Amino acid sequence: MNTIAISINGESYEVPTNATLASIIEHLSLPNLGCVFAINNQVVPHSEWQTKTLSRGDAISLFQAIAGG
Repeated sequence: MNTIAISINGESYEVPTNATLASIIEHLSLPNLGCVFAINNQVVPHSEWQTKTLSRGDAISLFQAIAGG
């Protein structure tokens, strides 16, 4: 299986070539409710998670909504 190196919040991961953002979220059991994902500082709309293919060296940032006052 061919893999590519990516990072998620600064941690390195090897993922399958042609992996999508959605497949990585599921495979790594990342939270997705109330979350925003950005790839290389570009927010990826939830509607694109299924089709957004990752590339070698992509830096993914995960942001979770926090309630406060």
